Amino acid sequence: MENIDFINDNAKSVVENYSNNNFDLGICVGSTHAIGNFSSTIKALKKCVKKGGFILIGEGYWKQSPSSDYLNALGAEESELKSHYENIQVGESLGLIPLWSFTASDDDWDNYEWLYAMSIENYCFENAKDPDCPEMLEKIRSWKQTYNKWGRDTLGFGLYLFRN
Repeated sequence: MENIDFINDNAKSVVENYSNNNFDLGICVGSTHAIGNFSSTIKALKKCVKKGGFILIGEGYWKQSPSSDYLNALGAEESELKSHYENIQVGESLGLIPLWSFTASDDDWDNYEWLYAMSIENYCFENAKDPDCPEMLEKIRSWKQTYNKWGRDTLGFGLYLFRN
């Protein structure tokens, strides 16, 4: 592991302090909001990754236009995400070469969402005296309803590999 540097710091600081095209690979999975959005994250990583290097980004996308009820439940705006196709186009428009993409299947999403919900349900069952449990259960049960009603059909997640 002598050729791998793991930098554990504020994302904005890292991209500012390391924007000298030194790295072979830049990765951001599920956290583009830490730098701003999908586009600003690609721009920032492009400055950190040397020409010919790789950028791997994991990002949500809309499978279909979200309903206003779903957006309200998420506390989000439709403009916060793009389609899968548009995510790839953003990288291309910034001079990157798309090499590979993988999207989560409905089964992948179900597995993720139900395991997450089950872990909270199990924790609260096993720690019933935790004063935070009623609020935790209310939130996760509401979230399960939101996911099952709208999320499964509307929100996707993709991994995108680009060459700089």
